[in-house]
Amino acid sequence: MTIPSARTLYLAEWVVPIVRPPFRRGGIVVEGERLVAIGGEAELRAQFPEAVVRDFGEAALLPGLVNVHAHLELTAFRGMLEDLPFVKWLAVLTRLREGLSAEDVRESARAGVLEAIRSGQTTIVDVGATGAGFDALCESGARGLFFQEVFGLRSEDAGESMRGLIERLQPLRAHPCARTRVGVGISPHAPYTVSARLFRQTVEYARAHALPLCVHIAESRAEVEFVRHGQGEFARIYERRGLLWHAPGVSPIRYLHDLGVLAARPLLVHGVHMEDEDIALVAQSGATIAHCPKSNAKLGHGVAPLPEWMRAGIAVGIGTDSVASNNTCDLLEEARFGLLVQRARRASPTLLSAETMLRLLTLEGARALSLESRIGSLEPGKEADFIAVDLSGAHVQPVDDPVAAIVFSARGSDVRFAAVGGRVLFDGASVTTLDEERLRARLREIRTRLRHRDALIRD
Repeated sequence: MTIPSARTLYLAEWVVPIVRPPFRRGGIVVEGERLVAIGGEAELRAQFPEAVVRDFGEAALLPGLVNVHAHLELTAFRGMLEDLPFVKWLAVLTRLREGLSAEDVRESARAGVLEAIRSGQTTIVDVGATGAGFDALCESGARGLFFQEVFGLRSEDAGESMRGLIERLQPLRAHPCARTRVGVGISPHAPYTVSARLFRQTVEYARAHALPLCVHIAESRAEVEFVRHGQGEFARIYERRGLLWHAPGVSPIRYLHDLGVLAARPLLVHGVHMEDEDIALVAQSGATIAHCPKSNAKLGHGVAPLPEWMRAGIAVGIGTDSVASNNTCDLLEEARFGLLVQRARRASPTLLSAETMLRLLTLEGARALSLESRIGSLEPGKEADFIAVDLSGAHVQPVDDPVAAIVFSARGSDVRFAAVGGRVLFDGASVTTLDEERLRARLREIRTRLRHRDALIRD
């Protein structure tokens, strides 16, 4: 599909630029891949009389949402891992995954992208064991960043793990999409799945090839107990497998610092269990954070120190994590939950704000990915990644403050339009780049087989 060169004027009752206050009855002008003007309706109609006009009416135009952490290939597991302790959740997930073919995984990732685009996500950061998420992002037309996961518990196997990683990375980095919309990076999974030697080697490779890095860190109390004291559920797993683990006796964040991982300025996922010293280390390093409040709550990990991160100047974005641990890929719901749980925990009705959370979904999320000069706000010269959110529903009306309405009332299902680089990906009826009916049918087929495997695993 080619991007039209003609100018298009998109209008709505509200325009939410992020970098300036919202205003009524205005719009944006898009030419090719870029946004060329923003302003009031009368001004833009006069300035661009030849432009094709699309008016969304009682809606808000705003930048596309930035999901800084997802696992697209796990979409088929939605609702299959309920009410499990974290370590068992990981074990059951691992066994279920073994029942999926490579094509099943690709279809699962496509279904994940479909849901994300429909809910207004124009930039998606995916972490996967296979390249299925990368392929799905490229096919869909979304912008994104794909992190190839790498695992390796035994120090002596680090070289073999790296060879496998490089082999999987090469075709991804050579893909034309990797030079335009979907970047490629490396994700050494977590301290309990990656040896110290493998951590060091992945960092060395990433820095040598200018690849971004992503790590799951400080997510659970089990992880903290394992790294600090060499005890707990992960330690027992190591013991059963005959693996050696010499606990460094520090926090997971300090462990990454000591290994040189923080120096590579990684995207740190979760970070629920951070103390003041950890936050200072992250801030000093320039690392960024993917905050996934619903997943953290559902798995019983706790509430991350979001206000403290922000006060320290750390770039933070919001992520949905996988629907295997969240159940929905809806960033608006994620931000609302994240704000409310912080206020509830701190007993403060004024902590954070709707404006703060919307910035985390857009410009701050872009900053966490070093993309803030290209996306995250409605400004002339930026890439035309934008969405329209319907504000006419009974659950939203009346609207005096569109930001409050979007964060506190709207849902992902209220998104009526999404474009990336000026290309329409969601037209209000369907995602234009993916076959929705075929994907839903395939997902049902995959789920039937997974249910059978699940029954065998749990018997």
